[in-house]
Amino acid sequence: MTPESDAVPDRDPYLLAQMREAFGRVVYSHKTHEKQADICFTKHRWQQGVLIALTAISSGTFLAAVVGLLGNAVLTSLATSSIALLVSWMSLGAKTFKFEEESEAHRGIASRLWDVWESYISLIADLMSGTVSAAEGRERRDELQQAARDAYADAPRTSSRAFARAQGGLQNNEEMTFTSREIDLFLPEALRLGEGEA
Repeated sequence: MTPESDAVPDRDPYLLAQMREAFGRVVYSHKTHEKQADICFTKHRWQQGVLIALTAISSGTFLAAVVGLLGNAVLTSLATSSIALLVSWMSLGAKTFKFEEESEAHRGIASRLWDVWESYISLIADLMSGTVSAAEGRERRDELQQAARDAYADAPRTSSRAFARAQGGLQNNEEMTFTSREIDLFLPEALRLGEGEA
């Protein structure tokens, strides 16, 4: 036996490779849900801003019509009615497209995936240091996979735009494939394998 194998007698390189791949997937999923939450929140802000602006314009037009500041009563009435129709349309849209709730749902999933992310880092560290046997590692891996499955089961769908933003934020690599170097960049320095360094 070599000194290295004495230090880590039960280290399974295939298990570690699988953990690193699963970790990478969780990282991407987490980041995608964060980006989708940002997209939904931006839509919510725009929705609310347009609704407030149209309501203010509608109120101003109505007050101007009451006071008689606008010359033509028919045009004033038509303008007030049109703006009121837009306000109604936007209000209906706000009730139909609940961007704020969707944003919160994505943030909740991202938070759950963050817990899985952190647990994978701990498990990878334990496997690399040899403090956890391969059997214990497999058991903990199965628990983490179940936690990820539970989060994904409750997760609202994400858009390709959110994934593209997540991908851009995480080094712009190919979809759902990870180089050892990319995973190394996600992990704290002490847990990196240092493979594939240029």
